[in-house]
Amino acid sequence: MSYNISTMYIWKFFNENCVCPVCEIRKKMDADISEMYLSEAVMENEERKKVNKYGFCKDHYDLLYLGTNKLGLALQMQTRVKTIGALIKNYTDVKKAQKHAKAIQKRLETCVICNTLNFNMERYYETIARLYKDDEKFRNVTFKTIHGLCYGDYLNLINYAHKAGKYSAEFLATLHEKQTASTNDLIKQLNDFTMAFDYRAKTLPSKSASLSLKLTRVKVYGDKTNLPERK
Repeated sequence: MSYNISTMYIWKFFNENCVCPVCEIRKKMDADISEMYLSEAVMENEERKKVNKYGFCKDHYDLLYLGTNKLGLALQMQTRVKTIGALIKNYTDVKKAQKHAKAIQKRLETCVICNTLNFNMERYYETIARLYKDDEKFRNVTFKTIHGLCYGDYLNLINYAHKAGKYSAEFLATLHEKQTASTNDLIKQLNDFTMAFDYRAKTLPSKSASLSLKLTRVKVYGDKTNLPERK
């Protein structure tokens, strides 16, 4: 069994009954990376440079704000705000002002946590395909027990199918089988849910049908870290 630090979360979440095991990996990675920016490591020069350059998106800022190190967040944002503030200039020419505004907007749309998360997820897509090639148990048992994936992760794994080597065709076939079956199940649940609102219906939606919209959220858009209420 290929079990190490790079495959630990794959084994964990591919053995759980969830809508998308890759989304669960992403949520765990998101939490781990975000926690790093609440630790003493954020005071290291290289990390501060990254925060100054890329900042945080609004979701990750909210997540950090809800954390336990508001001083660390304030110190990071202090230099980030100075970086953005230094870009602000006065233009009387409308076209130059608009071009300048777009440049600042582009700088505001980046996030150091998103960058790190995306980089790590690319490595996970490749590792999943390689694990399919190298580990018989993962290929013949674990991978075949998953219910399916969100559409985004399904497509991303297709892009890394070549990393499964001689099992690439089999990898694609199993992906297709699982994705088709889970999609058909979701369509049925959505149908059962909508039919329960028909005036001729005599029963309430089943439990699975009642969850169909939540499942659709994950299936179509992917899952994400649940942010608690901001106080």
